[in-house]
Amino acid sequence: MRSFLACGGATRHRTLLAALVIVALAPILAAAQGSGPYRRSVVDQGIRVVLSIDHIDPGKPAGLFREGDDVRFRFAISDTASGKPVQGASPAAWMDPHRPEQDGGPKSCSEKVARFLGGSYLSRAELDLNVYYVLVMNDDATITVVDPLFGFGSTKLLSLVQLASPGKDWAMTSREDRVFVSMPDSHAVAVVRTDSWGVEKNIDIVVAPYRTVIQPDGRYLWVGCDDGDADHSGVAVIDVDAGRLVARIPTGRGHHDIVVDNEGRFAYVTNSVEGTISVIDARKLVKLRDVSAGARPVSISYSAVARAAYAVDEASGDITVVDGGRDRSAGRIRTEAGAVQIAFAPGGRFGFIVDPITDRIHILDASSNRIVQSGKVDSMPESVFFSAGLAYVRHAKSDLILMIPLDQVGHEGEPIPVVDLPGGQHPAGTCAHPTLAAGIVQAPGDNAVLIANPLDKTVYYYTEGMAAPIGSFSNYGREARAVQVVDRSLRERSPGVYETVAKLGHSGPYDIPFFLDAPRLIHCFEMAIQGDSATERARARKIVGPVAVEHLTKGSMVPAGTEFTLRFRLTDITTGAPVVGAGDVTLVSILSPGTRRSDAPATETAEPGIYQVTTRLSQPGAYYLYIGCQSHGLAIDNPQFRVLEVTRSTISQEHHESR
Repeated sequence: MRSFLACGGATRHRTLLAALVIVALAPILAAAQGSGPYRRSVVDQGIRVVLSIDHIDPGKPAGLFREGDDVRFRFAISDTASGKPVQGASPAAWMDPHRPEQDGGPKSCSEKVARFLGGSYLSRAELDLNVYYVLVMNDDATITVVDPLFGFGSTKLLSLVQLASPGKDWAMTSREDRVFVSMPDSHAVAVVRTDSWGVEKNIDIVVAPYRTVIQPDGRYLWVGCDDGDADHSGVAVIDVDAGRLVARIPTGRGHHDIVVDNEGRFAYVTNSVEGTISVIDARKLVKLRDVSAGARPVSISYSAVARAAYAVDEASGDITVVDGGRDRSAGRIRTEAGAVQIAFAPGGRFGFIVDPITDRIHILDASSNRIVQSGKVDSMPESVFFSAGLAYVRHAKSDLILMIPLDQVGHEGEPIPVVDLPGGQHPAGTCAHPTLAAGIVQAPGDNAVLIANPLDKTVYYYTEGMAAPIGSFSNYGREARAVQVVDRSLRERSPGVYETVAKLGHSGPYDIPFFLDAPRLIHCFEMAIQGDSATERARARKIVGPVAVEHLTKGSMVPAGTEFTLRFRLTDITTGAPVVGAGDVTLVSILSPGTRRSDAPATETAEPGIYQVTTRLSQPGAYYLYIGCQSHGLAIDNPQFRVLEVTRSTISQEHHESR
């Protein structure tokens, strides 16, 4: 009892005042960092690992990190003998507050890594550089955020984002820090932050927004605004970094699908009622021309191989080819009436056309502008999605999902090779409240996808090469209309270089444990996050109240019935100034478990902000000592208590202090 109470009380007290300690250490941390870019290295088992950390914002000082900074972690792994990069590795890393062993910290870096690798929810690092999150667009104006790797009990639900109205489509920034969600019923686009899982703002669009597309360079978000009035129907353009509307461009009536070329020169917008494609200068944000595209162009995609956009007309099956630099169509390709989607596979050469009326898939070769393969599939194919190696075809009236190997298509006249996959208990393409967003997306890694099944209210995890999904998680009774991945894991961006981005947490010293399985390498790098004094004081005020109590008297034991003096310092948390002239400072002593209470007034000493009280406690036991000061808003029940053990036997002062 004695050891638990004394150590527990001291630890809690240190935790509560950690923010103020960091404020005091801020100049030291600043001096320790900020002298140049952060770069640390270790060599072990014939492997060199170089860790560099830099700001996403190039305007911030190199090597100086503050709470809330967005930074890039980069691990360069190489072989010391050959100097060659180590490719295809699966490193893991975390960031966690540094705790000495005497404060309950691990004895070694290996112990800390073992705890994190164990996957326990209760032993998770403050920042995990190996995780990804799954976002599910629901039918009830919410977005489910799931951590598929960890769960508490039977749930993996991390958060539930509340929108103003149900989402229709979404687009995520390249840094994966924000998701823009169109909400037609609210005439607005929600900006959802992926660090706090909250809505940062709602951008008013005036008319109903539907399709959302972020152009390849990430500068603008293009929003299709479907309206019967030609003066309002068109696209809205949002500055991604500023999160504000910068242009409204009328293009014509009907539904608008949108694509922007890889160079960010032209945006192509379909106008389904007008039967046209609007070509927009994506830099000047002005419409250049309208190109005739049949009776009802409903889908458009861009081919980097042909450097042109391809739009499919649902009414006739014609595919119109549009080059932004030409005044008219660059060509027409004939298919069958009823096509609802065209999408180019990675690489931009082969376009997949989905036709639910004829139950057919057509494959277009953009290098020759010809349909090279066609095939009949299951009932009502309604959309196609891509991973790095497969095309996935989802159906409205079949629970099977067809997989088409991308390296086996394009052979003119040959059948389209397909493999089927059960996508749930109900057809994955059937949805009571349809969305424009993708229902199948690639999971981190090259050989797995996530499949949203609306009627099953479930998201399935499928590893390519398996006969069926190998896992799933519930969407908690909500219709899983679309799925998206926020990937925070270390990814190989260039040979042997593994990167991720993250937002830094609270200030203080940190360990960065690094783990490589083969060859086995474990090392803890170190860094510090500098605190902002105003932020730290605001946090401390929220936790402990307006006044910080620092106990100055040493020792945790006194003999029963012996008079003793308790000294302590009172500091205003907001200003950092000592509390002086308070005449109502009181010590409240409570015998555990609350069976006896005594109050004693404290007096101010000659030192500013330091008070003392002399008292005696006659009954042995563990006492909780609280300091209160009503005039300065410090309640008696504030959490800055101290634990004192009152013993039965007399203990000499020398022995008492040595403990």
